[in-house]
Amino acid sequence: MSRAEKPPRLPPQFEVEALGRTGSVMRAALGRAADGAGEGTLVWAREQTSARTRRGKAWIGYAGNLHCALIIEPDYPNEEAWQLVYVNALAVGSAIAEMVSPMTGLRFAWPNRLLINDLLAARLDVATTDPTRDPYPALVLGASVNVAAHPPQPEPEEYNSIHASNATDVTVVDVLEAYASHFLAWSSRWADEGFAPLRRAWRIRADGLGSHSEIPLIRGAIQGRLEDVDERGALVLDTDRGPRRITVGEYFGLDAAPAS
Repeated sequence: MSRAEKPPRLPPQFEVEALGRTGSVMRAALGRAADGAGEGTLVWAREQTSARTRRGKAWIGYAGNLHCALIIEPDYPNEEAWQLVYVNALAVGSAIAEMVSPMTGLRFAWPNRLLINDLLAARLDVATTDPTRDPYPALVLGASVNVAAHPPQPEPEEYNSIHASNATDVTVVDVLEAYASHFLAWSSRWADEGFAPLRRAWRIRADGLGSHSEIPLIRGAIQGRLEDVDERGALVLDTDRGPRRITVGEYFGLDAAPAS
């Protein structure tokens, strides 16, 4: 049995449900959560065939890349639960940093993309089984990492992978194990110390702060200067109409009003 075929060794807080090929690991995990799968259930697919980004663009789920989604049952307010997106980002970023050269430029693009040398190498997702409840009955945190492959380069170049960053001996199991370990470490630190240390760590590698950008929201895009991430995890954008605070919940459509 090759290294790539060995089952991952994860901390006991995780229960892995391994899939071969699936349409979307996020849809699969949301279905498991709706059926009562508990916190720590980690749905892992070898290949995805119909995954899409939040904007509806296809995300090619090559075999040899990491496609996983973790179920969390938050017992705290939704605006606080949105900070788990940063826990997820730092876990993925820390896992990638273990695998590639220390000189590799690893950056976070708010709120759900990771770049290696300015090229997209990983994408995060978050969804809930019921956005009208506070706290959510379940959150699903998705992570897709280009390990062995990435899409053909368009013009300008857009994608990267761990193997393309001269770490060709890294397997998807290596990345999954590192991700799970770092997720526990960052989530424990968040629980013990709050959001401040996560904010500091994320900002060190933040991409685009101080520059002008367009943020695609479900209700329409907003343009402005990316000023900062505030102490609660919202993006502060300086627009033509003045400062605008964009929450993770608003970006991902998780900010539905609680049912009365």
